[in-house]
Amino acid sequence: MSIKKAFLMIGLACYTIASQAQQKTADPKNIKLFFEKAYLQTDRTYYSAGEDVWFSAYLVNAKGTSLTASSSNLYVELTNSRSAILDKKIIRLENGRGKGDFKLDSVPSGWYNIRAYTNWMRNFGNDFVFRKSIYITNHLNENATYATRNAAQKPIGLATPNNQKSIAFFPEGGSLVAGLTSLVAFKTNDNLGNGLAARGSVISAKGDTITAFQSTVAGMGIFAFTPKANESYRVETIFGDEKVAAQLPQILSEGLVLHVTNDSLNLKATISASESTFSEMTGKSLTITIKHAGDNIYTGALKLEKPVISVSIPKKDFPEGIALVTLTDDAGRPHCERLVFIQNIRGNTFTVVPNKTTYKAREKVVLNIKVTDLFGQPAKTSLSLAAVDGLIPEDGTDIVSYLMLQSEVRGEIKNAAQYFDAKNPSRFKQLDLLLLTQGWRNYLWKKLADTAIKISYLPEPGLTIAGSVREKLANKPLPNMNITLFGSGFDGQKLYATKTDQYGNYFLDGLKWYGNQQIKISSQDDKGKKGGWLQIDSVPKPITIPFKNGLQDLAKNIDAEISKRMDYNRSYKFGDSISLNDVEVKANKNKKVVLFDETMVTYGDPEQVFDITPADYSFKGLEHFILTKVRGAYPVDGVDSTGNDGVTFLSNRKKIRPRIRVNSKEELITERFDYYSLRMDQINQVRVQHLVGNASQDVYLISLKIKDDALSGPNLNLLNINLNGYYNARDFYAPNYSNPATKNKDLRTTIFWVPLIKTNENGTATVTFYNGDNKGNVVVKADGISEKGVAASAKINYKVQ
Repeated sequence: MSIKKAFLMIGLACYTIASQAQQKTADPKNIKLFFEKAYLQTDRTYYSAGEDVWFSAYLVNAKGTSLTASSSNLYVELTNSRSAILDKKIIRLENGRGKGDFKLDSVPSGWYNIRAYTNWMRNFGNDFVFRKSIYITNHLNENATYATRNAAQKPIGLATPNNQKSIAFFPEGGSLVAGLTSLVAFKTNDNLGNGLAARGSVISAKGDTITAFQSTVAGMGIFAFTPKANESYRVETIFGDEKVAAQLPQILSEGLVLHVTNDSLNLKATISASESTFSEMTGKSLTITIKHAGDNIYTGALKLEKPVISVSIPKKDFPEGIALVTLTDDAGRPHCERLVFIQNIRGNTFTVVPNKTTYKAREKVVLNIKVTDLFGQPAKTSLSLAAVDGLIPEDGTDIVSYLMLQSEVRGEIKNAAQYFDAKNPSRFKQLDLLLLTQGWRNYLWKKLADTAIKISYLPEPGLTIAGSVREKLANKPLPNMNITLFGSGFDGQKLYATKTDQYGNYFLDGLKWYGNQQIKISSQDDKGKKGGWLQIDSVPKPITIPFKNGLQDLAKNIDAEISKRMDYNRSYKFGDSISLNDVEVKANKNKKVVLFDETMVTYGDPEQVFDITPADYSFKGLEHFILTKVRGAYPVDGVDSTGNDGVTFLSNRKKIRPRIRVNSKEELITERFDYYSLRMDQINQVRVQHLVGNASQDVYLISLKIKDDALSGPNLNLLNINLNGYYNARDFYAPNYSNPATKNKDLRTTIFWVPLIKTNENGTATVTFYNGDNKGNVVVKADGISEKGVAASAKINYKVQ
C-alpha cells in the first residue's frame, strides 16, 4: 500500500476522533476583554555582525505583573530602520515563559529594533508591543554588504544631532489658573530627545522677574508660579551661553487647580478654586477618582466649602504602579488630572551573590541566587540571567522598570531602572517629576478608555494552519469539504480534521510543533472522494510598527574593541562564531537586461544572489524568504489594489511591485501570484536586480530558478509540504575550563547566558560558569517574576584580573 493511500485511509478511519480534537474558532463577541504585556531580557544591547542575540521572554497580565498563559504564541522580530523584518521567530510560551535567539547576519552598522507581540495584542495597535533597540557594529572587509563597505554611509537608524533646543512646561493637574498657585514642571530637549541642563526665568510684561528655575542634568525641574489676571508672561531659558525664548501654557481666567503629595502611607490632594469658580460651586460636590490600569481603585466625594480644601487618601490597599488621579465636578466633567506612582508594599528581595569578588581568567564562577518576599519567606521565582563584559554600556532597563513605567508612559525614558533602584535616595521625587513632565496625555489606560476597541484577532492556544478549497477549473469555493491534517513531527496529537465553511475556507489551531516539519493535508467530499484544489494561506502580514531611532552612536573605543574581537572570533570560530556567507554580492556596471517588452540597464546597485540550500527550507515560502533576506523588500500594503500577496520595493517614496522571471521566462506579476507561495525546497536560486527602464523608471526584477516539478502535480487535493513551527532555541555555548583548555583566546563578550531558571522551595538557585580571557569588570543582570506575580531584578559586578 502506498504512503499516500495509507494516509487517506488513516484520515477516514480516525475522522471522528480527529474532529473531536479540532480547536474551534472563538467568537470575538464572547471573549472577555483582557490585556497582555511582553518583556524580553536580552543578554546585552551592543553586538557585532555574526554574533548571537539571546533573549528570554515573559508574558504577563498587563494590569499587573503576573505571568499569564492567555497566549501560547509570541512573535519576536528583528527589524531595520525601515521597519523591514530581517528575522522572525515564533516562540512557544509555556505558562508565560519562553526563550529564543537571533543569529546576526552581515548587516550595516547601526541601530536595529527587536519587537515582540502576541496575536491578541494586535487588537490594541502598538500599545502593548514590546520594543527594544540594539546596536550592531560591522567593520569586516570581507563578505560584508555593499552598504557596510561604503565608508561614507551613516550607520542606519542613527539620528543626527543639531542645535535645536526646546523647553516644554506642564502645570500640575493640567492648567494654569489666574490667581492660583500651581506647581509647573518642565523638561528640556535637543532634537534627539536628550535632556539638557538649563536655567531660566518667568518675566512679566513689565520686565519684572516673577520666578527663576533651574533643571537637573537630565533636563527636568519644577517651580511654583502664581499668574495674575490680565497679565502676560514670557520665558527666557539659558542653555549654557545660548538664550532660547519660550511660552508658558495658556492661563485660564477661572477654574480649579489640583496639587497631590505622595508619602509612604497616603496620597494628599489639595484643591484650590478661583474666586469666580468658588462663588459658582460653593457647597457643591467634587469627586476624586483614582484608577490603576483602567480599573477604579478609589472614589471619594467632598464639598467645596472653602476656596482651598484637602483630603488624605490611604494607599494601603492600592495596587502597585502608575495611577491616574482625576478631579470631576457634580456634573461629571473632569477639571484636573495627575499621574502618581503607588509604591510597592509587597516587593521581593532578589539577590545574586558571587562566591568571590575577584577572579582570574577562565576561573570558575558560582552565583548564589535568593528571592524572598516582604516577610523574608522564600519566593519561588522564574528568572533569566546574563553575565556580560563590563565594556558594554547598559541601556538602563530591567523587567521592573519596563512593566511598571516604560510600557505605561510612552516616549523615551533615559535609564528607567534608576527610578526603582533602592540605592537611589531621590528615586521617588525623580519619578514624580518624570510623570509630571512625560505627560499623562500618553498614559496607556487613559488612551484605551477613549478608544473604541474592536476585537479582530483572537488569542492563540497554538499554531494555526488555514486555507481554502476551490474547484480545479474555476475560482469557485467548495463548502463542506472534509479536511484532514497529519503531522508526524507534532508534539502530542498528530491528526486533526475540520470542514470548509460556506466560503470554502478551513481553519485549524492549537497545533504544536518545533522547527521545520512535514505536514500532509487532504481534501475529500462526504463520500470519501478526492475533491477540489486545496490551498494553504500565505504568510500573514506582520504588524506595522514605526522604527524606534537609536539616540546615540557607539563610543569609538568600544567600537574598536568589539571589532577586534569580531575579527579574532571570525578567524578561530570560538563560541559565538562569525559566519557571513549567506549572500553573494556582485557589482553591476550598467549591464543590459532584456525583458519581453523592453531592454533595461542595471541601476548600479549590487545584485542580490541567493543559492538556496537546505538551511533555507525553514522559511514559510518565497514571500517570507524575500521579506527576510532581500535588502529593500517590503510587505504589500493592505490598500494595494491588486491584492495582499507578494512584496514591493521603494521608488521615489512609493512602493512598486517587482517583475518576476522564472527559469529565464518572464511572467507578468498581475497574472501570477502563486510563485510567492512556492516552498524554498522547490527553488534553486533567487536573484534580485534593480533596473532602470527607457523612461528612467525604477524596475525591480526577481529571477527564479525553480525545479521542474515545482508547479506541477495532478493531486491538487493533497498537500505534502514542510512548514516552519515554533523556533527551537539554541543552547548558549559555555566552555568548561576544568579540563585542559584550547589555546585559542576566549574573547566572548557575553560570558554566560541562561534564559530559564527556577528557584526551589527555599527560593534559591545556583548557576556556575567559567570566565573568558577578557580582563576587567563583568556585569551580571537578572530579571524574574515570582509565583505570586511580583517582578524583581538584580544587578552585581565582579572583576576578572
